Amino acid sequence: MRSGLGFVITGLVIGSLGLAGGAWWAAGRPLPGFLAHHLKLPSRAETKQAREEPRLAVKAVRVSRQEVPVAFEYTGTIISPRDAALQARVTGFVVERPFEPGGHVKKGQVLFRIDSRPFEVALKSAEALRDQAKATLDFAQAEVNRTEQLADKGFATEQRAQQNQSNLATATAKLNEAEAAIARERLNLEYALIRAPFDGRSSLSLANTGDMVIENQTNLVSVVQVNPIDVQMALSSEDAEAVRAALAEGRAKVQLLDVQREPVREATIYRLDNRFDPRTGRRLIQAWLANEDERYLPGRFVRARVEVGRQERLLVPTVALSAQLDQQVVWTVDESGSVHMTPIEIGDAYGDATAVLKGLKPDMVVVTDHLQSMRQNLKVEPRIGDEVSAVQNSPAEGEARH
Repeated sequence: MRSGLGFVITGLVIGSLGLAGGAWWAAGRPLPGFLAHHLKLPSRAETKQAREEPRLAVKAVRVSRQEVPVAFEYTGTIISPRDAALQARVTGFVVERPFEPGGHVKKGQVLFRIDSRPFEVALKSAEALRDQAKATLDFAQAEVNRTEQLADKGFATEQRAQQNQSNLATATAKLNEAEAAIARERLNLEYALIRAPFDGRSSLSLANTGDMVIENQTNLVSVVQVNPIDVQMALSSEDAEAVRAALAEGRAKVQLLDVQREPVREATIYRLDNRFDPRTGRRLIQAWLANEDERYLPGRFVRARVEVGRQERLLVPTVALSAQLDQQVVWTVDESGSVHMTPIEIGDAYGDATAVLKGLKPDMVVVTDHLQSMRQNLKVEPRIGDEVSAVQNSPAEGEARH
């Protein structure tokens, strides 16, 4: 009886000790080595090591300060430095159109011939009137000479001398009028030939051989210069001032962009308007560009990037950027390997890199992959790559300014 009671008491004591030891160990306190050995439980050091997560290997870069272009983008309009709309300057019928509408033309090339016969007849008539006026003038001059001789001898009155002088003045005016009529008819003969005012490309024309054209009313064709050609932009006051200063130092540059916003052609600023438009507060600038392939024609809208200088900026790879609501952030790594969410303010993009205006300092380490796995204080093993730089020194994509 006593021996059975002793076994019960011993069992209760051992069970109590086991429960107490389990609670002690569960609370993170160490167990005596011999007890841990007999119970086959891990020690405290082993438990802490087992609880630590393996470090995530991530790619990272070190933030660096680089020299980058200062640029902004605008929508520009292609315009021709010479654009002429040709109208009929005399009334008549078109008898010939010796050019191909829409094709290239040379300066002085005949584009239209208007029936010149009426103007030839009018010229002959004007020449006849000139001859008549000249004869009248000669007679009037002779009368004046005779009257002067008679007046000297007292055989001519003063009234007659005045009348002859008046006839002479009238005859002179008639001759001048006839000469002017001849000049006008000769001009009409010239106007019957419509010529190209400069080298360029002609437009399509609705005027055909046999059509009746009206003086100063009928539009015949337009001719535009296509090489070189201009791009025109309306800049804000701030950007216009930056361009003015850059031009003074010879560092302004314009690049035309394709649909991927890649530079395809350079232009040279050569003209600024003398005022700002009071309705928009903008100032027009024009830049010329080579256009031998005639890729750009008047009226086309293009994207243009205006570069006005260079500046230093902190750069990070664009792929390292994340967004938290309306805030741009990056994940930075401290010396212990812990990552932290760092809010930043970004600027322009330069190739595959983006400028950071606020939030980072040089030599900080930024994570560039596994961004979806990042969380505050996560332990990582950063594998730092090459220093960030603007790819091929690409100009800034810039802000779209309209």
